[in-house]
Amino acid sequence: MQQVFWLPVDANWFSLATQLQELDLVLQQCLNETFCLPTKPKVVYGLRGSTADIFVDNAAYRKFLFNKFNISTVDEESSAVVMTSITNGVPCIVFRGVSDLAGAGNKLESTSSSSLAALNALAVAVEFICLVGQQPNLRHDD
Repeated sequence: MQQVFWLPVDANWFSLATQLQELDLVLQQCLNETFCLPTKPKVVYGLRGSTADIFVDNAAYRKFLFNKFNISTVDEESSAVVMTSITNGVPCIVFRGVSDLAGAGNKLESTSSSSLAALNALAVAVEFICLVGQQPNLRHDD
């Protein structure tokens, strides 16, 4: 058993994922006629994500994580997926649809944003799968 602080994603897949930001992906800004995000969603890469066993809803802690570790998001499940993939020798990468800002408040708006984030993350993941399919040397067919 080895203790680790950062879990690596597949370097080839990460390199391929950088192309997603260059594509003109159409991400949804509106969930319906009454709820739209104030800014157009976009694909961002290069920041770190983290996983915790708690829901982080504290603005000061969010700022600390970003300033100290360059962590942009915290979820409760990604590391389990990455650990399982690494353990089994399967390439892995994580796409996150960010829907709320820790310590920002408005839970009702967060629920609507969460639906949009999930739809947009799925759209990005599908586009990534298409990119992998175009690169025979990156597919994992086992």
